[in-house]
Amino acid sequence: MKAKLTIAEKLLLAALNVREESKTFSAEDLVVRAWELYPDSFGLAGYADQYPDSNRVLTNIMGSKGMRGKGWLRKVGQKQYRVTSKALSDGAELMQQDAVIADESGSLRAELDRKTSTELDRLVDTRAAKKILDRVDGTISFADACGFWDITVRSNANTLRVRLHEVSTLLERALLLAEASDGRGLKLSQHSVTASDLDQLIQGHQWLQERFAAELGVIRQRDDERLGRPTKRK
Repeated sequence: MKAKLTIAEKLLLAALNVREESKTFSAEDLVVRAWELYPDSFGLAGYADQYPDSNRVLTNIMGSKGMRGKGWLRKVGQKQYRVTSKALSDGAELMQQDAVIADESGSLRAELDRKTSTELDRLVDTRAAKKILDRVDGTISFADACGFWDITVRSNANTLRVRLHEVSTLLERALLLAEASDGRGLKLSQHSVTASDLDQLIQGHQWLQERFAAELGVIRQRDDERLGRPTKRK
């Protein structure tokens, strides 16, 4: 097990994170995402919590030791990139191997980036999550489920699709880290969760989609993002 992720490895994970939103992304997209995930590594000196250091990222894209040199990025346009199959393979292995790393004091902790930790804190604090964990999920309303997914009854089909995918990815990644923590679970800003908690939430996430299939079906028909209602077909 590695003691610490390297700069290149952090950029690889950041690139894979960006890819979840768009298969093609810009160098600037990678700069911002790397900073959001690892502000201590990619923040501007003296202002790490406020601004990214673009040079730190850009210099690690190019060169034999950079992301392109490692075969992780493929240039497809002016400052436009896509991750390669090698990046996908190496990234999956990296997440398995480095789910738990040593911090500066030498103690082990689960590596959960700031954005993921904040979103997981939000999800665990919802009424639906609390009821799932307390095993009183039969009292969950559709409004509770919307809070769990961070949507509203007026959301459109694209928003629903993205949020369901994001919640699945969030919970599955958190479960992987929790399972690698030797029973310690994950310590968030407001909550602590165990692998068992996360497994319950994953099952609850699926159960809610089945229970409220009719309500979600209405949202899936609302495919006009500007108007928030079904598009008229000619």
